[in-house]
Order: sequence, then structure tokens, then C-alpha cells
Amino acid sequence: MKATPHTAPLHPWLERLPLAGGHALPGRILPGPMEGVTGPSFCTVLTRHGLARCWITPFIRISDAVPRRARLGERLAPFLATGLPVVAQLMGTEAALLCHTAERLQAMGVVGIDLNCACPSRTVIGSGAGGAVLRTPQSLRQTLLALRRVCGGCGLSVKLRSGFDRADELPAILDAVAAASPDFVVLHYRTVRENYDAVAGGWERLARARAVAPALTLIGSGDITTAADALRMHAQTGVAGVAPARGLLHNPWLLDDIECACRGGRPALRTPQEKAGLLGEIAEAAAAAGRGGAGFLVEIARHMFGEDSPLFSALSRAATPAAVAEMLRQPSPAQ
Repeated sequence: MKATPHTAPLHPWLERLPLAGGHALPGRILPGPMEGVTGPSFCTVLTRHGLARCWITPFIRISDAVPRRARLGERLAPFLATGLPVVAQLMGTEAALLCHTAERLQAMGVVGIDLNCACPSRTVIGSGAGGAVLRTPQSLRQTLLALRRVCGGCGLSVKLRSGFDRADELPAILDAVAAASPDFVVLHYRTVRENYDAVAGGWERLARARAVAPALTLIGSGDITTAADALRMHAQTGVAGVAPARGLLHNPWLLDDIECACRGGRPALRTPQEKAGLLGEIAEAAAAAGRGGAGFLVEIARHMFGEDSPLFSALSRAATPAAVAEMLRQPSPAQ
């Protein structure tokens, strides 16, 4: 069931987000990428239902060489096949390799390049990539300046956290980022060290970031699971947009709900049957694509139905997407 919008003045998040090279994203309500989840089946099904307006890929790790064009093509193909604008997210520490990869991706049809400087994974941090680059703002500045030079034909953006160890590191980080004039910045309010821990008053950091770097187009991230959350973030911080990620696991309709709320409407409530039906479509798409494991489907089910749900308990024992799809085809799956 689609949410029903009402007539209202245009909310700023519904405005196009201009990018370099004459490109633009159709709005400022963006899907945050999730490694292992935001893949072919997830994107295909959400696009089919009109639940996204663009895609940002999960990070493409650039370590010791520029990926071959064939490998990049395989990573991009499911996203480009949706027909929506695609931003390719990169992660790495070597500016030259990142720039060469960005050039290849531009030629393949992406509208933007996003640099992941936020991932808190211990493995990633140990390699010096992801959130670890926030420890050296001047190095980040040079990397972004280099990417800006080669990204003349597409947009440039960066995903940040509010610091590595402490939030008072953020002004220096934003100063380094602003030097490259990115088209937008997605800012998750937690620091890398805070991982996904609860942080009292965390959204206040987004408001302070806007005050420190008013020239940057800041897209807020963190703790957005409902449209009401998104509107509260806008009211409290004034961010130029929002990019929920884990919230899409709870509610794959979330981006559409936020857009509806921005238009003055009331997002629809989804029944357990609707949720099971959408998850079943994702499972069927994964099975058709030959994806072997069902772990990402079980993770979605855990957020969507809750760990105490009989349906989640049943799905957690499924070994393949085909098995998940079969369970969800039953007439009345237990919720």
C-alpha cells in the first residue's frame, strides 16, 4: 500500500540535488548504502515499487590496484539496471588509485563518486581506510582535492562521522572537506569510536556542523527509522537532506514515507502481510540471481518483525533465498 500524499508547500528535501557535470539527484532523501544488504535483489525490488529515487552503492574497496573494468561493471550493473541515478561509493587510502577508479566509473555512467570516510569496522579501521582517515584531516583534504580534479563530469560527495575519537574533531574535518567543494556531505552524527552506541543529544552535532560549515550541503544520518524521526531531525538541525540506512531494514518503505511526510501526508501503516510479501519478493529476486546465502534476508527479517517473532524464528533457520521465499509464500505466515 502506497502512502497517500496531500498538497503542501514544497519541502526543501524534495528539491533536486545538483551535482557537477550537469547531473542531479531527484531529491535529498537518499538511501544509505549497507554492505551485504544494498545489493541487486534489494535494489531491484525497491525500485520496482517506487521506493527509491536513486542509489548509492555499498563501498568498493580500493586497496593495492585499480579494479578491472569487468569487475567494476559487475558491481555497477544491478544499480544501473534500475534506471535510477547511481552514485558509486569508494573506500581506500591511495589517492591515485581512487582517482583512476573514479575515472573508470564515470565512463560507466555513474552520476557521482562518494568517498566513504565513516565505516567503523575494526577490519577497515585497521587498514587505515573508512573512518580511520578522519584521524588525518590534511590527508583527507588532499585526497578529496585530487578526486575533485578528476570528477569534473560527475558529482563528488563524502560520507563522514563526527570525528574519530571525539566530536570536537569535527570542525577540522569539515574544514578539510570544504576545501574540495563537494556537492554534498552525508554526516552520521556518531564518532567512529562510538560505533552505533546510543549518544544523548547526538543530533545537536549536526546542527553545530551546519554552523561551522554553512557552505556545505549536509545530509543527516543516524537513528532515522520513521518519517517522524526524519522531520524531527530537520526541525532540530536544519540539515539539507537525510540518508537513512539501517532504518530501511526496519521499514523498506521508509524513503517513500519520508517523502510523503514532506508533502504533508500521513505515511501508510504496513500490515505484517505486506511486509512478508515485500521480503518474499526480495528473496525471490535473490534466488533468481543465484545468491547463495540467506543471511541478509534473515537480518532484514530480524529488524522488520523483531527477534521474538515466530516468523523470524522460522526464517532464521533458512539456508538459502529460495527457502526464505518458499516460507513466505505460505498463505498466512506466522508473524
